[in-house]
Amino acid sequence: MHPIYLQTMSLIFLDFRRTRSGSRAMESISAHQMEWRLTTTQIGAIGEDIAATQLMLASGGRLTPFKPCADDDGVDLLVFDKATRRSATLQIKTRMKLDDPRAQTVQFDVRKKTYSDASDAWLLALLLNGADIQCCWLIPMQQLPDVSRDTATNFSITPSAKASSNDRYTGFRHHSFSEAAMVLTNHFNLAG
Repeated sequence: MHPIYLQTMSLIFLDFRRTRSGSRAMESISAHQMEWRLTTTQIGAIGEDIAATQLMLASGGRLTPFKPCADDDGVDLLVFDKATRRSATLQIKTRMKLDDPRAQTVQFDVRKKTYSDASDAWLLALLLNGADIQCCWLIPMQQLPDVSRDTATNFSITPSAKASSNDRYTGFRHHSFSEAAMVLTNHFNLAG
């Protein structure tokens, strides 16, 4: 059974557990004794910040990312290309662990509510190893319905990070931000 933690006003947490005999035991623990884990919101923010800085670095400053004040429309970054004066929107999904370690797959879901099939809209799905990219997938949103599993509320993809895998996401898989930045700059060059 998992412990139940209650926070007091003094940042002392009360830990309620069942003992072996079944009775409840209570002990006080301080915030620094807690086992902390990143939340999905924190992981998302980390992924967006890493993507913004790495795209700038990988493009030599050609790509300039902007973060909207609110991302309720599925736009996590607006990427401006200084060379062509064009922009693209990125919806970023970030994970920090594999769902299936043997197959090295990870699932990303894009809510249909925030989906856009605009020609300048992209999904950037990140698999991070700490602050480093393990793998990413840069998929034009117009192609997402063709390569995803369509559920009632989401477009769901389950790509493999294995370099040797040959799944439907292989053509979108990149092991560096340099590769992803090149895809975006090529998109801007062709559109411009």
